[in-house]
Amino acid sequence: MDQQEEHAREGSAGSGAARAYDKVRKELLTEFGADFYRSYIDPLRLVAEWNGALLFRAGSQVARERLRQLVQHRLEARLRAYEPKLGPVEILLEHEIPEDVRALADARLEQARNSAKPAATQGQSFLFETFCEAPSNDRALAVARMIADGTATFPVWLVHSPPGCGKSHLLSAIACERKLRMPECRVLLLTGQDYLEGFQSALQKRDSAGFKEFVRAPELLLIDDFHRICGKRMTEVEAFDTIHEVTRRGGQVVLAANHGAEGLEGLDETLRSKLKGAASCEIHEPDAELRRRILGVRVRHHAMASPGFSVAADALDFIAERMHVTGRELDGAVCQLLIEWKISGGKEVTLEAATNALQNKLSDAAEKRITVQLVQKVVARHFAMSTQQLLERTRRHTIARPRQVAMFLACKMTHASLPDIGQRFGGFDHTTIMYARDRIGAMMEKDPAYKAEIEAIARAVRREP
Repeated sequence: MDQQEEHAREGSAGSGAARAYDKVRKELLTEFGADFYRSYIDPLRLVAEWNGALLFRAGSQVARERLRQLVQHRLEARLRAYEPKLGPVEILLEHEIPEDVRALADARLEQARNSAKPAATQGQSFLFETFCEAPSNDRALAVARMIADGTATFPVWLVHSPPGCGKSHLLSAIACERKLRMPECRVLLLTGQDYLEGFQSALQKRDSAGFKEFVRAPELLLIDDFHRICGKRMTEVEAFDTIHEVTRRGGQVVLAANHGAEGLEGLDETLRSKLKGAASCEIHEPDAELRRRILGVRVRHHAMASPGFSVAADALDFIAERMHVTGRELDGAVCQLLIEWKISGGKEVTLEAATNALQNKLSDAAEKRITVQLVQKVVARHFAMSTQQLLERTRRHTIARPRQVAMFLACKMTHASLPDIGQRFGGFDHTTIMYARDRIGAMMEKDPAYKAEIEAIARAVRREP
């Protein structure tokens, strides 16, 4: 597949230019050294001869600028030593290549992508095509696509959300799409646990140099569940050095975590500062409309492996409304429905059958559905103010006290961590959340009437549809 795509990409470049570039690459290795060559020249691809110029494709904005400054004039001179009639060199990013040139490769690129999909659609099929876009995740999806096609210019991107909201899906989609578009690009996707265990194993074997070479060689490094390394001092230092080295060479690093830089507990302050300076996006929990679309996608996915599997539309509507959970838990629900379908002998899963099959999940979901945003909404309504007013950073008693109530209930009624709650209230430190929790709790113990009021608000939160 990779060879076919390279022919599609480079098919419009003359054979003389291609042969000359093969020879010149070896000379550039000697001239610039192995490290620089591996980082910048090796990924450079001759795309086409176009309007008298030789078009080359660089893997990133940083690489393009370094190549233009240091390599372009040497590349032109060495190419003309073999082929005097060759035109000037232009080093471009993928999206800067003229549309007519890219059109020559589109058909074969699509064929390569389709050839890759049968393997990719096994398991979770974590591709851009199977990611359900919504206002809660559209910004993260847009950035992920830019990284995948090489048009993102920032060196580090942190995407964060509660577990199960699509971070792993996006990272897998980025890795898959980048390899389809740029087969020569070195891409490494691993989890924070993989990174942690790999580093610890390298230390035990006294082979840290081998580990460093492995994780720092890629031009695109993606680490999922990055929060797994938080609190592991030596691993955090190594991660900081890895991020620095990859980006220094013009590569990109993509990190996914359960919290933003401020909310990652146990994180070394040097690494936290590094992440604060990175581009970032937050993915929010799915609403009912998005949950319904996710359910539909997952049913269709399982139907590919189990022809005939179907779930009644009203059953999916009911699940989407009742299960205020993440995409990962919705996928588990669909797996349960698949079991029900098989037990029933292949009959469509009806609303009644779905309700019986998911009885435990539906009751659990009723408890899990409470979010920080829901608490804020109900508390603001109780105190006759808007959510925006509730989140104002002011010490005025008329706002500060209701905000403390909301913080207290968020601690008691949601699964969010203290740093996460602080972030969702506009960036308060976790100690502020602890103070609010303890302050409202103490007031409830001293004043039965106040306790009754807070409990009434909590009941209103639970009743909120």
